[in-house]
Amino acid sequence: MTTVEAVPLTARCARIFAGREHALLGISAMNGYFSLGAITGLLHWARGHFKRVDVLVPGIELAGTLAARGDLPPHKANKKARAAINNTRNRVVHALSALEAPDVGVYSWTELHDRPAYTGLRSRLDELYLGDSVFRELCDAALEPVLGTSRPTADQVREAIPFLLSELPLMLDTPAILETESSLFCYPRMLPVAKWLYAGMMPVYPSTGQGMLTTRLTGIDAGENH
Repeated sequence: MTTVEAVPLTARCARIFAGREHALLGISAMNGYFSLGAITGLLHWARGHFKRVDVLVPGIELAGTLAARGDLPPHKANKKARAAINNTRNRVVHALSALEAPDVGVYSWTELHDRPAYTGLRSRLDELYLGDSVFRELCDAALEPVLGTSRPTADQVREAIPFLLSELPLMLDTPAILETESSLFCYPRMLPVAKWLYAGMMPVYPSTGQGMLTTRLTGIDAGENH
C-alpha cells in the first residue's frame, strides 16, 4: 500500500498543513525518483488531503543547469531540457488521467511569467543576487549538490543560477502567484535553500501563508534520486 510521510519544516508550516488548503507538488525532470507510479501516488495522496492541488514542473531554465553539468552547447542543452520537461509533464498528465483529476493544474515557472506576483518576486530576487553578497553566497552554495561539485566555476554558476532563482518565488509566495489563502510547497526532501529561507538566513522571507512540506512515499518502488 502506498502512503506518504509528510513532515512540515516549521511550526508555522504545520499550522498551514492543518488547514489543508493547497498543495503545490514539485516534480523534477531527469530524476529517477519521479516515476509514473511515484507521481500517481503523490497526487493520489495530495488530492485526498488538500482542497486544491497543483503541480510544478521545471521551466526552460533547466537548460542552463544541464549546460553547467555537462558542458553541453546551448542548442543541445535547450533541446535536452525541452525533451526532459515534456517527458515530465507527460508523466504528470498520464497520472492525472488515471486518477480522473482534471481539476489539478500543471505549471512550469516559465508559464508563470504572465503573472505579476511571480515576475515581481523574480525581479526582486535577481536584484538581490546582484546586490546582496550574503544572498548570492547562499544561492551559489545551494547549486553545489545540483551541479555535483563543491567548487562550481564562475561559468557553471552563471549558467545554473537562473534555475534556482526561477523556482524560489514558489517557495516564497505561492498564495499570491496561484491565488490561494495558503499553500505548501511539497517535495520528497527538504532543499537546503528552503531551510535557509525559513531559518531567516536570507534577506527574503516566505509570506505568512507559505509553507514547506517533505512528502516521501512509502510502500512504492520509487527511484533513488530526488
